[in-house]
Amino acid sequence: MRDFLIANAVPVIAGIAVLELILTVLLAVCFGKKKSVTVLLMALIALGLTFDAAVMALGSVMPEGLLSVLSRVRFIGHGILIPLNIALCGCVLDWQGTKKQTVLWIITAVVCVLGAASGIARQTELRELGGIVRYASVGAPVWAEKINRVLSFGTVLPLLAAGIGVIIKKKNPCIFLAAFLMFVFSALGPATGNADLIFLISMFGELLMVLFFLLHAKTAVRDGDA
Repeated sequence: MRDFLIANAVPVIAGIAVLELILTVLLAVCFGKKKSVTVLLMALIALGLTFDAAVMALGSVMPEGLLSVLSRVRFIGHGILIPLNIALCGCVLDWQGTKKQTVLWIITAVVCVLGAASGIARQTELRELGGIVRYASVGAPVWAEKINRVLSFGTVLPLLAAGIGVIIKKKNPCIFLAAFLMFVFSALGPATGNADLIFLISMFGELLMVLFFLLHAKTAVRDGDA
């Protein structure tokens, strides 16, 4: 599998980018119909992941200067948009208008600011693997590394817990599956001794997360829901 992924890295990431773009558009259309904050958050997270995949897919054909700028935007955007999963937890549990959701919005805002700062502080280096040319993170201040760990797992685990709550409350497994598959694919690289491919392997989890976001939006969010 490792050899296959390296040999086909460019078409794999390009395919994921295209599929994520389609799902993002479908989420945007769904938001236009339902006017739901839940769907809006899902669409914004999907947009960030699509941009991330597109920059990596096109890195080999970009001027180095442009790739450097877009990669910095990629890191900052990741830090701002991924924490929206925290606020999403309350939305899928129907906490809108409650003190609990207000607390989640405050936490989300703080993590978004810290995530953006982490993206700015991150040191990057131009790397190539399997034809994928990208600026990879090679170091950051201690506080930025801690924030990055929060972005990697601290936003997925709460969503996993919320997904269990949605199963109990609404008998809908989509949020649980979105978070669970994201977690599995994020951990799969290091667990199989392919930590250098985590940027690629985790993208399968991101694609599946967005897919189950869309399924949740269509099956569990009613018109006019918050």
